[in-house]
Amino acid sequence: MTINLGESIRHLRHKKGVTQEKLAQYLGVSFQSVSKWERALAYPDITLLPAIAGFFGVSTDELLGVNRIADEEEILSLIEEYDNLRWDAENKWKVLDSLRERYPQDFRVQLRYMQRLLSQKHHDVAACKDEILRIYENITANCTDDNIRISARTSYISYLAVMSGIKDSGITYEDMQKVIETLPSMDNCRESFCFYHKDFCNSTEKVHEAIEKDIFRLYDSISGLSYDRKLFSLDYQIDLQEKAINALNYIYNDGNYGKMWKVVIHCCHGVLARFYYEKGKEEKVLEHLRKAAELSVRFDNLDRLTTMHSPLFEGRIFDKNTLGSDYSARQVLREYMTVHYNFSEDFKTSAEYKKILLMLE
Repeated sequence: MTINLGESIRHLRHKKGVTQEKLAQYLGVSFQSVSKWERALAYPDITLLPAIAGFFGVSTDELLGVNRIADEEEILSLIEEYDNLRWDAENKWKVLDSLRERYPQDFRVQLRYMQRLLSQKHHDVAACKDEILRIYENITANCTDDNIRISARTSYISYLAVMSGIKDSGITYEDMQKVIETLPSMDNCRESFCFYHKDFCNSTEKVHEAIEKDIFRLYDSISGLSYDRKLFSLDYQIDLQEKAINALNYIYNDGNYGKMWKVVIHCCHGVLARFYYEKGKEEKVLEHLRKAAELSVRFDNLDRLTTMHSPLFEGRIFDKNTLGSDYSARQVLREYMTVHYNFSEDFKTSAEYKKILLMLE
């Protein structure tokens, strides 16, 4: 059992609405001592535990977190449910509201609430700026989990990016750049070291995770840059996406794309369909839409848990719920084809196009 005494003191202090100075004065210690307790840099003397518990009106068991084991299991269960829902899922807000109602001081919950606010339309994000800033500052000042703190910072950068694009917001691109510069480089992340320590090397799961993240990051970075028409021609963009598909098919040669399923369906074949439409090559458009539809059907028919057998990922268990427990590749592709792709009505009424739509029903 893990006892997070510092986190418990911080949680109870915030819940009661008192400062570190007030708690320190009551206990007869310095406020620096309280600060160190909450940051897990030191622990209070055992003789102070009854006094601390009495100040907050809880038992020493509750102070030590003994009764929080069941709460932790519930939090993790709800967080998993929330994380495995698509961003546009109707009940995603409901799950988050339930988490916030029960565990408003939990930093994992606060982070997800902040990220949820940032997923809204730009004018809604701007309207929530005070709440977003409050959460960010609270996590930055009080959370001792580096992963949560860094995630909050990257989310805050997204907020600055939105605000810097709004006239008279008072936030500039330079403000965002300053925060970006405080993030660690890729060389300093966990995945960069997973091959160099025997404990990690013996953990195939961690190695697989590192490789998959690197593949996604490489694709995302190169493709994101190549979409700039001022730098790269349409022909280059098409050639790059074609080669990306070939590379991914080589890497995932068992036909199970793991966490890259969405990328292959929507970002590779879907994007190529749109690019070829710009070129006026309708046969190539239909070819890639048909392939995207075939892969969508295959993905939706997968069992939730499957074992991957490509050389780089041999034995890796892929849980399709990590892409969204309510994610339907067919449904999403159909929506893209009928709503978001700018195809002409003549093209969308063609017999071959309709056949592809039928595949997605």
